[in-house]
Amino acid sequence: MILKNARVYSDGLIHNGAILINNGIISQIKFTSKAEEFKELTEKNQDGKEIDCQNKLILPGIIDIHSHLRDMGQKEKETFLTGTMAAAFSGITTIFNMPNTKPPAITEKQVKSWIREAEKNIYVDVGFIAGVPNEINEAEIEKIINLGIFGFKIYPLSPLNDIDWNNGVNIQKILIISSKYQVPIFIHAAFPISDFEREQITEEFKIQKIPILEFHNRLNPVKTEEEYISFIIESYKKLIIEEEFNPKKYPIIHFCHVSCIESYLTIQRALKSDDDLKISYEVTPHHLLLSNNLTLTNVNYGKVLPPLRKLEHQKFLFNELKEGKIEIIGTDHAPHTIEEKSLEYLKAPSGFPGFETYPLLILDKIFNFELPLENFVKASSENPAKKFNLKSKGFIKEGYDADLLIVDKVPKYQLNLNNFRTKAKFSPFENFKTSVQIWKVFLRGIEINYNNINPNGKIIYRKL
Repeated sequence: MILKNARVYSDGLIHNGAILINNGIISQIKFTSKAEEFKELTEKNQDGKEIDCQNKLILPGIIDIHSHLRDMGQKEKETFLTGTMAAAFSGITTIFNMPNTKPPAITEKQVKSWIREAEKNIYVDVGFIAGVPNEINEAEIEKIINLGIFGFKIYPLSPLNDIDWNNGVNIQKILIISSKYQVPIFIHAAFPISDFEREQITEEFKIQKIPILEFHNRLNPVKTEEEYISFIIESYKKLIIEEEFNPKKYPIIHFCHVSCIESYLTIQRALKSDDDLKISYEVTPHHLLLSNNLTLTNVNYGKVLPPLRKLEHQKFLFNELKEGKIEIIGTDHAPHTIEEKSLEYLKAPSGFPGFETYPLLILDKIFNFELPLENFVKASSENPAKKFNLKSKGFIKEGYDADLLIVDKVPKYQLNLNNFRTKAKFSPFENFKTSVQIWKVFLRGIEINYNNINPNGKIIYRKL
């Protein structure tokens, strides 16, 4: 297959050109309009198919390293089919799936069952992140690692097991595991506030009628995220000194959904202090684009952890992306039912879908000259591929998987949540507009964003 008459993103630049795809791989790229050059592609085109891209822009497929595809005991929220279809129609071609399933994915048996459930039921490629087994059982951990998972996730506020992740001894244990097996530890960074603080904040909420999203922010304040990140980094540095680790054996940690200025700067200081530290992080589209002053038809649609912060944090993080300093974007796609989100605030779960708003809204910033395309592609595709060793993904290069997103600029239109493929047809972006049209999406050269296509996604496994 040839994608011709296209604008192709490559190495920070946009070129007029064509892409030859054979057997799902980018076989050749030509940045030229010469007839003889194009003839060379047609002679090598194995299936004879040609698609005129009409001067639309071709980008590498997006890699989302943080999502919750639910399924198992939560099929009413999302299934592998509905979640990955939502990703496919959005230009997200690779996903990492988180382990807060029912039952939680913290044993070899449960992780196997989880992966088996996904086989032949995914429209994009999916990798898995497990929970930590009870008692940080190394024998069970090794069995789970051998299943090819991409890492382990820890939730200090709501552990999936019997482990206290606020205890430094347990952190040291999981970092030693990370060092020994060179497996990443994904961290939801947050200390709980005290019962006394919670009571005080709740009393203020009742008396002063604080807006609910601001109340949610106060119950989960910036300081608890930043302090937990500092706690992890201090434990990390202490361990590498005590164990005299060679840099090649440093533990690997990834901070999920960094949401505020203080957390971000703490990570940056650590990275600048030692180039060998194996620390990465992500920022979500909602923390880049939203603050807690937005108006919604149902305020719980904006309830998420970490919470939407004050405007100063959103502006700061977006500016860091604009300057090319944000390493990775991850959606934290977290679908729930409308019924759950319609409960009163304290009973409604945190989280909302993110696949189908992310590319439309971030690319809109690019098309309207508020954000450099190069910085988006690095954070959405290239850096995730490099950080997690996805050797054939993230770039438009010869020999790479033909995971591609073709987009175009169109007149502004309002997002229609009823057209979402996810089961969770609500969003804090309900009033937003975009000028982006997602035209075609390819996974290893197969078009995946049209109705009635068979699921062609594959389970992907971690490679050292």
